[in-house]
Amino acid sequence: MSEYNQQVYTGGKTLQQYMTSVFTTMAAGLGITALVAGLGYYNLVSGGWMYSLVMNGGYSMVSMIAFIVQLVLCFSISRSLTSMNPGRTKGLFLGYAAITGFTFTVLPLVFGAATVFTAFAFSAVMYLAAAVIGRFTRVDLSKFSGIFIGALFALVLVSILSMFIPSLASSLVISYAGVLLFLGLTAWDMQRITNFYYQTQGNDALSESVSVYGAFELYLDFINIFLYVLRIFGRGSSSRN
Repeated sequence: MSEYNQQVYTGGKTLQQYMTSVFTTMAAGLGITALVAGLGYYNLVSGGWMYSLVMNGGYSMVSMIAFIVQLVLCFSISRSLTSMNPGRTKGLFLGYAAITGFTFTVLPLVFGAATVFTAFAFSAVMYLAAAVIGRFTRVDLSKFSGIFIGALFALVLVSILSMFIPSLASSLVISYAGVLLFLGLTAWDMQRITNFYYQTQGNDALSESVSVYGAFELYLDFINIFLYVLRIFGRGSSSRN
């Protein structure tokens, strides 16, 4: 019998309950991101402190600080797995989600609210399809892990170079490649999370921490898909105008 069909228990949870917990935590992260972004955008357009921050040129500096904090939180979330403290892991994840929401505050201003909502809906459909494939496919996606990791490093490198080469920054090829890569990573992460369920049997604290970490990985997959889709949609909207 395939390990993906075994209905064993981890801390009293079936696989379905475990996956429900993962997606509930991920949804909470996305909800916090959307809430913070929405409140920040409202504050921006209503002339609040966000408006002053943007108009005075301080938003770029604050965003850079936020980016550094996010990197620290990513490292801390990974390290928190060894402490087996689910509450700490979840707190770090939700903090990361809130900071992401702050950095997303200006997206409706840059791309337009309609484009942001359309990109979000389109991303959600593709993401759900990739997640379902990853959950139920019989193919061992770990065979492609080297390709996924190599492509991810290449994408990061190109993204860094795009800061200095304008033609790279405006290239839709990178955006399409990013969407395809993170759809693949979504499917792979779904399969890995299923494996985590079986590997952490008998250790409730570790199982719960790993479920939060899995939610964090799926959250990052969705956020990256959304951002690349938004760039594609935003480029299409600007070309029509």
